[in-house]
Amino acid sequence: MKKSTLVKLSALVLSLGLLSGCASTEQLKQMQADIAKAQQTADAALAAAKDADRKAGAAMKAANAAQAAADECAERCDRMMNKAMAK
Repeated sequence: MKKSTLVKLSALVLSLGLLSGCASTEQLKQMQADIAKAQQTADAALAAAKDADRKAGAAMKAANAAQAAADECAERCDRMMNKAMAK
């Protein structure tokens, strides 16, 4: 094929592709609505994740405090046991 024929054929194919591939205004509006809905869903998921992270942090803090109290209690019990055994 000659170069000029190839260029003309490419231009024709590109033009047909653009004409047949263009979205209608209604399709664009629907796509924008879908994008907005997806963004809202992502925002809600992010808010839920942040809330879950906050609750997990509070639970970890409570668990650490309970562990510290249990360790302190075990230490006192050990001292009392050793003191009773020494008598």
